[in-house]
Amino acid sequence: SSQSSQSSKSLVDFELAKEQKFPLLVKAASFLLDSDTTESLRVKTDEFRSRNPWVEESALFSALCNDPELDGMEAWWDWPAAIRDRHPGALKQKQTQWSDEIEVFVVLQFLFDLFWSGVKDYASARGVTIVGDMPIYVGGHSADVWANRRLFQLDEKTGKPALVSGVPPDAFSATGQLWGSPLYDWKANESEGYSWWVQRMRRAMELYDETRIDHFRAFAGYWAVEAWRETAMVGEWQKGPGLSLFNALRRELGDVPILAEDLGVITADVVQLRDMVDAPGMLVLQFAWGGGPRNTHLPHNARPNSFIYTGTHDNPTTVEWWETQATEEEKRIISDYCGVDIDHGDIVGAFARLAFASVSNTAILTMQDVLRLGGEARMNTPGRAEGNWAWRLDGDLSREPELQERAKEMREMIWLSDRLSRPRLE
Repeated sequence: SSQSSQSSKSLVDFELAKEQKFPLLVKAASFLLDSDTTESLRVKTDEFRSRNPWVEESALFSALCNDPELDGMEAWWDWPAAIRDRHPGALKQKQTQWSDEIEVFVVLQFLFDLFWSGVKDYASARGVTIVGDMPIYVGGHSADVWANRRLFQLDEKTGKPALVSGVPPDAFSATGQLWGSPLYDWKANESEGYSWWVQRMRRAMELYDETRIDHFRAFAGYWAVEAWRETAMVGEWQKGPGLSLFNALRRELGDVPILAEDLGVITADVVQLRDMVDAPGMLVLQFAWGGGPRNTHLPHNARPNSFIYTGTHDNPTTVEWWETQATEEEKRIISDYCGVDIDHGDIVGAFARLAFASVSNTAILTMQDVLRLGGEARMNTPGRAEGNWAWRLDGDLSREPELQERAKEMREMIWLSDRLSRPRLE
């Protein structure tokens, strides 16, 4: 049916894309490495390599993950001790054995960087800024942890995580959330001038104009769970690096444009740190309608240094939320707050007006909300491993009149709330 074909056009099939495109990308990388006509690109690849030392560890780690001799081993801490513990001779042997694969990996990273820079420059020339998303933690089975064991709380002998990340039980989960990523050894990081974090943030600043740091609250204090536990119910709060990390970043990188993901249970120390580093926080209108008039997500409680969202990529679309999750009480409060009966109106339009009229410096609507799409277009469901990040705005030309209409409507709202620098279109 045309509807199902339309739906499949709007959803990315990552497995199919990988199956079809990866062999071609490898072929292109091999050509770049071997052809006489690509010498200038090879020079640029070498420059990329020297600017990004992390790529060497990532390339070797990727080759080892595909090494038949290590097949069936769940993570790097199960590898033979010589490789697990990075004995120079063992690493040298593997680098020689997998030199072709390592070269191809580096070239693919370079090509991505080249293409992404083109996209970013195109956006920048048109006044569009890009906000990146950085998870505070990194996966245990990663080049980052394998190559920097001293910076994480790991078992000294095996390298297996000793303490892992999560959040304690709350209103949303009786057992908390166990994420399982290894925790940082902040004292070790501080003793090295936070150089790993400086490198990480420097790279983020190359890729994006601003970077949202997920679970910002862990910089003030974080929940630590023993790695053998099956839930996050039992753990302890540990102190994060606080201001010293951000001072180091500023010292090395200058102004670091970050956005603090400060959702969930936020304590005074988190608010204080966020304000001390002058990071904008977040308001999400879908979260605003419980707990009375002091709910921090309500527009009248916004502060200028903040981002206000109808919903984020982790929320249902606003239409889906209204139809399946908003309670009758929430619907009544929203209608009273807006002064109109939303039940027979447009919830996205109402939320958009609230967001644009707030004092928050930045207001964000997802494209799914702009187009009034439902659950079929949800971007991400936290805690679900499959089926996320697949929705895309397809090139369906029959949608053009609707897009024009929505653009006109958005422009009018943006102008009315004085968020538009150019003259109004009549």
